[in-house]
Order: sequence, then C-alpha cells, then structure tokens
Amino acid sequence: MAMASSLPNNPFVRQACLPTFNFNDQAKDKSIPIQFQMPRKNTNGDISKLEMKQTEDLLASEMNRLSVQERAKAFDDLHCVGEELRETPEMIQKSLAEFEEAVQKERNSVYEMAINQNRAYVEDPKFRLKFLRAKLYDIRKSVRQMMSFLEQKAKYFGDDKVAQEIGMSDLTEEDVQLMLSGLFHIQDGRDRKGRVILHMFSKKLGKCKAETFIRVCYYMWWNIMIALPEVESKGLVTIYHDDARSGDEFKMPGLSFILNAQCLSRSLPIRYSAMHYCLQTTTGNLGLNNTLLSLLMSGLPQYARVRTRIHYGSYMELQYRLQSHGIPISTLPVDFHGKIRVDILNLWFEKHLKESNQKAEECKARYTTPNSIQNVDTDFNRLTPPLADRNANDTRERSMEDVQFADQLRPFIGVAGGAASSREGVIIHPSETDVLFGKGYRLQLHSGNIRFREFLEQHKDSYEHTPRHRKPAFSDNLIQILIADGIRFLQRNTSDMWVETDSAVVKRKVSQYYRDFRKKELKERSKRPR
Repeated sequence: MAMASSLPNNPFVRQACLPTFNFNDQAKDKSIPIQFQMPRKNTNGDISKLEMKQTEDLLASEMNRLSVQERAKAFDDLHCVGEELRETPEMIQKSLAEFEEAVQKERNSVYEMAINQNRAYVEDPKFRLKFLRAKLYDIRKSVRQMMSFLEQKAKYFGDDKVAQEIGMSDLTEEDVQLMLSGLFHIQDGRDRKGRVILHMFSKKLGKCKAETFIRVCYYMWWNIMIALPEVESKGLVTIYHDDARSGDEFKMPGLSFILNAQCLSRSLPIRYSAMHYCLQTTTGNLGLNNTLLSLLMSGLPQYARVRTRIHYGSYMELQYRLQSHGIPISTLPVDFHGKIRVDILNLWFEKHLKESNQKAEECKARYTTPNSIQNVDTDFNRLTPPLADRNANDTRERSMEDVQFADQLRPFIGVAGGAASSREGVIIHPSETDVLFGKGYRLQLHSGNIRFREFLEQHKDSYEHTPRHRKPAFSDNLIQILIADGIRFLQRNTSDMWVETDSAVVKRKVSQYYRDFRKKELKERSKRPR
C-alpha cells in the first residue's frame, strides 16, 4: 500500500486528493434540493458534529494510506461507478487449485472435524468460491477466512453443524423474533449499480444478547445475502440508521458484544462495496455513536473502511445524500419524517420464505428423479479434478439447502475449458434487472423477467393496434428501450453458462408473449356468461 507521503507535494493537489468530511457542514450540499436544506448556523447542533471526530479521523487516516489509484476505486464504488468482479473459467480453475494447496498448510482442528463429518461440504468449489470472491482471489486471505468461518460456525451452532447448512430449524424462537424485530431490512430493489442494500437500525443493538445477534447475522448473511449471485460479484451495500429520537434511551452494546460481532463479521465471505452511516444531530447522540462506530470500524478490513461515509442531517437530508450515492429513496424503509415503514419492513423475509419453500419442493422432486443428484455434481467435476472420497453417497447426505446452493451456483461459475460465456471469455453474472430466457418456474419468478412481462403488458394495446407488417419494428423499439436502460437478455449455452441472447430470438419472445396473452384473453372471454 502506498503511504500518504507518496501523494503529490503540492498542497493544493494534495488537498484535492483527500476526502472531505465537512465537520461543520457549512457549505450547501448540492445533492439536496435547496428548499429541503436546513439553515446553517453556528449552533450546538454544528458543534456536536465534532463529537464524531474520532471516527472521522480514523476514516481519513485510512484514505491517506491508499495510493491514488486505490482511492479512486474506493470513490467509484461509493458512487456506483466501480467495476464488477471479472472472472474467467481458467482463473477460477487455477485459483481453486491454489486454494487447495493453501488449505493443506493452514488446516486446523475444526477443519479436520469438518472433513470427517462431510468432506464434500468443505471441498465443494461453490463453497470455496464464496471466500475467493469475497477476498478478490487473494488465496491466503480466502483460506484463513474459511478456517475462521468454520470456527465461528462451530462456536455458535455446535460442532455437529460445522459441515452442514444452517436452516430455520437451527434458530431459536428468540433468534427469529430478533430477525423480525426491525433490526435489519433488505431493501426492495437495488442501487444504481445493481447491488443489494441492507439496512440496520441502532435501537435494537444494545437490547439483545450477543449470541442471538450473531446467530441472526449468520443466517441473514450466509443463507440470504451471500446466496445471491449479485452479492458475490458486486458486493453488498449497508446503511446504518441512528433511529433514536430525542429523549429515547440509546443502550450501548457491551465491549464483548462488539468484539464477538467483529469476529463473525471478519469470518463471513462478503465484500462491503459501500457503507453508509446516517446520523441524527441530536445532542449527546453523536458521542455515543462515535464510541460505537469507532469500535465497529476498527474491526472491519481496510477495504470496507475506505468505502465508508458518514452522513449528518435531518431525515430528509440524509435520504437525498443516499440518493446521490445511487440508492433509490422510493423504497427506503424510512420516510422523510423518520418514521419506519412497518408495512414493508419484513417483506424481505416473506420473500425469502416463499423462495425457500419453492426451492425445497424442487429439491424434493429432484431426489425422486433417478440420477438427478449425480447430474448436479457432474458440472463441478468438469470444473476441477475429482475430489477424494466424493461420490453419490456423499451428495445424498447433503441437506436440501446444500443442493439448493449447488443449483444456484451452476449457472454462474461456468465450466473450465468450456466455451466462453461472453466476449474475451469473461463470465456473465446475471443481475436482478436482466431478463433470463429458459425453462422452469424459477426463471419466471426472477425479478427481471417479472418486470419484462409488466413492461410488455403496458404496451399491449399499442402492439395490438399496430399493423401486422410493422409489428416487428414495434417489438424492436421496445427491446431497444430496455437495452438503453442497461437490461440484458441472457440464456444458457451448452456449457450452462449465461450468454447474451441474439436480438432475433428476443424479438420472437416478444411476439410469442403477445400471442400467448391474446390467447389467454380470448379464453377468459369465452368463459364469461353471456
């Protein structure tokens, strides 16, 4: 890492390279409409922001340690213009081989225990790739994080669970209550870069047991967020809300609570591509947050700390600041007056349960189909050499959730030596907005496909009234509108990798949709009583 001394000597250039944190907040914020900005005065409210100086200084010192190029990458990620993780089949295969070599040097007693319980679990490429992607293919860091992950899993769920997937049945009633208490919220929709957004509210932090908090965090991070392909490829955006109002009691979590939470955080294979802390300037509140956040941030990796921003102001000002960083404010769980939108607070959990139940049914059907389980593993065997003692019996012993993750990974990692999935052999990671063509009920429920159908339905009447010879041109115009919005049309190739669909195929899909819709409409009319 380049130190601060490597920056230009010219003080004006040097100042331009450094981040500005605006302690006094005197300048007007261009990201907020002027009619919504609060008047700036030298009051106790401005002075109180100096209470956060310890945390702000920590962030500034981290930025000063970066090279100019590293700092630019951090700023790009914060403002939704950074690059996604780029992979090739050859890169994946080479990294997995090096990962195995490093494991033999770093293996510990917990890893040996996992091997004895279920070798296929810890040697599965899909499992190891999560750690490689989280650490941007730094082999040594990835292996050490995996060892730490297994240790934390054994500590909080028991030695017998170290090589099994953790499900809802492994959570206590207290765990589930905390998960649905409003401590966390996964925002509907993504940021401007297509990244998942997780919200956390401060009021519950000091009012729950450390063990309960950590078990809930494990379930949410591993079972819900890390399982999403866009989180592996693009990272996660987190937003911390100081939701304590004037007069509310803010209970500070204990030091052991914070240290244990830090240990779990470091062990989970997730890359924080942007972190936002939204703070109210309530008297005395900032001092407590300063202590809490400085402790929390000291336990984060440097990669996350330099992608952190602290925002101050009213609820409305905070939302406009988030919007300037590519976060949609229409689906935020807090309104302009700071009121939590309880009507949407736990919709993410209902969605998770629905998807889990659906995939469990698919797994159940798969178990009753001859040779179906072995077929899942065949794709991974083409990616890496056969693993020792890995056979059909090992696979059958996996939980349904384990098979679910294998099924999720298959379309996204590709096959070594197979055809490239896009130009220059770069693997395409489907995002939430992409339209995915293929068979199966799961694809129909993909959010990009749902929005695609809704978009076509909005233009149904125009399509029907267009002369037949002009319908292809009309379809092409609709497709170009979506492409201009950054939406891709993808399908799997013979190697089960996602590739961009030919425009002629997309046109046929549009025409087919309108034909099917017309048939459905005629069928419904024929059933109506005359």
